Amino acid sequence: MSDIVNIISSSSKGNCYIYNKDIMLDIGVAFSRIKSYINDIKLLCLTHQHLDHINKKTLKKLIYEKPTLKIVCGNWLVNLLVELGVNKKNIFVLDLNKKYDLGKYIFEIVPAIHDVDNCGYKITVKETNYRIFHITDTSDVSHLEAKNFDLFCIENNYVTSLLEQHIAECNDKNKLFYLERARRTHLSNEQANSFLIENMGNNSEYCYIHKSNYNYEELD
Repeated sequence: MSDIVNIISSSSKGNCYIYNKDIMLDIGVAFSRIKSYINDIKLLCLTHQHLDHINKKTLKKLIYEKPTLKIVCGNWLVNLLVELGVNKKNIFVLDLNKKYDLGKYIFEIVPAIHDVDNCGYKITVKETNYRIFHITDTSDVSHLEAKNFDLFCIENNYVTSLLEQHIAECNDKNKLFYLERARRTHLSNEQANSFLIENMGNNSEYCYIHKSNYNYEELD
């Protein structure tokens, strides 16, 4: 699995993943964190506009260094990318739940339930038929299916009982807003595990992403 996915960062402070060495998925980190990888990157895939997924300064620097880099996204990100200086001809706009053949890979974006337009990705390596499922920042995955995919990178943001405990004990208005927002916009441990049980095959692998240090604890 380590040869397929390189997790540069995965948290509310920043998200960036590299798949198969030449796909970067989200760019919510400082440029210094990705500088050593950019020569190999052929595609940048983006999910949504939040700053922990798109660091605007880093994206500007990346397209300055690689002006012909192709960017894959949903239509909700096009205006933002153009405002940041991306040439529109370098943007591949995908429709939800539709497969696209883009060279070495087949891409499909799937709906993620967040407080802004967002998506997850299904990526197939054509040469080997290796299939990747990636999703984060979603309150639900029950509407999705990825039977027998080879790799699942799925949000596991909080343990429900721990989050509910923190909400019940919280007296700080701002912190309470953060906690309640997590419940509305992110995926729980229980939801992630249920999806994995329903979809993993005998040879599938998985990794949890976007864990909250505060609302997550390892279960025995």
